Amino acid sequence: PGAVWYSYIKQRKMAAQMDKQLELLECDIRNDIRQGFVDMQTEKCDLIENVGAIPFLDYKHFASRIFFPDVRRSRTQNRDAVKGQPDESCQALSRLIRDQVFLTSFVHALEEQKNFNVKEKCAVASLLTVSLHGDLPYLTQVMEELLRALMEQPSNSQPKLMLRRTESIVEKLLTNWMSICLYGFLRESVGQPLFLLVCALTQQMSKGPVDSVTEKALYTLNEDWLLWQAQDFSPMVEPLEVSALDCDTVEQVKEKILLAFKTKFGFPYNTPLRQIHIEYEKDGRFVPLKEVDAT
Repeated sequence: PGAVWYSYIKQRKMAAQMDKQLELLECDIRNDIRQGFVDMQTEKCDLIENVGAIPFLDYKHFASRIFFPDVRRSRTQNRDAVKGQPDESCQALSRLIRDQVFLTSFVHALEEQKNFNVKEKCAVASLLTVSLHGDLPYLTQVMEELLRALMEQPSNSQPKLMLRRTESIVEKLLTNWMSICLYGFLRESVGQPLFLLVCALTQQMSKGPVDSVTEKALYTLNEDWLLWQAQDFSPMVEPLEVSALDCDTVEQVKEKILLAFKTKFGFPYNTPLRQIHIEYEKDGRFVPLKEVDAT
């Protein structure tokens, strides 16, 4: 009985110590969050509103980037592209997709294929959007019917979880449809505030460490991309008022310098990043900085 009692007391002490350590850890995390929030609030905001011309895309390039984000075509290729006349098969398919019954059955049949991955679903949705771009009312009807079918599936018993991920053809169709409808509103109304918001978030994120491999950051809005184990750092102010960190990589410092240049002067620095070299001045000597060197 004495041994059992001793073991019980020891376990209680260990549990109490563990609870105390967890409480201290939670307290430290809360203090770090509070201090970080205070630092972000009290720091001088160096974002200027005159960031130059807002880089609006014309509708053609805007739509192509939304529909096919993985495809990058050069201007020369776009200029030299020649429109060909569709053959009889393409014309027959074009007539078929104008039949709402056929199109919805076609989409359902594709969705049932187990080897039909998400990337392929998005590609099909974008191709359908391009094909039916000239008849948005019909595209809207098809999308509404597919959305109703999606909501009636047993796997979607929780409506709040729907449309969080673009994992079906109709979800990508909805994304494309909203992009088409919002283009004018983005360009004429909220484009500039959104661009300034992105610039401000980028500046705030660069004030803390960013992992150059995983791209996780200490100052981020997304918990999944939070850099939990951030090392101690201190800012190094450069002549261009660039707030670099002593844990930044050389490429990250270059990017911050170019961003500060664009923010200050309103236009980007024309030299490509790979052609820019930076040096570190120490005791009157200039040492070229490289990611890997003999130091």
